[in-house]
Amino acid sequence: MKINPHYRLALFATAFFLSLSAFSFGQGRQNRQSTSPRQGFWVVESQPKQNCVVFFYNDDNQLIYKETLAKKRLNLKQAKTRESLNTVLEQALQQWTVSQQPGGAAMPADQQWLATEFRK
Repeated sequence: MKINPHYRLALFATAFFLSLSAFSFGQGRQNRQSTSPRQGFWVVESQPKQNCVVFFYNDDNQLIYKETLAKKRLNLKQAKTRESLNTVLEQALQQWTVSQQPGGAAMPADQQWLATEFRK
């Protein structure tokens, strides 16, 4: 039995696009995982024409650091912004862990870690 060349081309094109779409979906998952923090999480609270407040929490939902950014809006769709927030989260977690040790220094208040990170 002879297969119509148009049918063969359509079948090949369908298989090609299915494999291409499966590959692109896999790439999207990797990118999302790489921008999520390993420990803890952050929450951004902002309102129009007001300050932006970022809260950093550990895995036990305890507030470990809070910073206010004066008249600054954060675009959370940008990977660089999320990476900066994750960097500050790691700093806050390290500092919080040290402050929880016996004889450790108290957790410092508003250190402007975010402001410094966004000036880079």
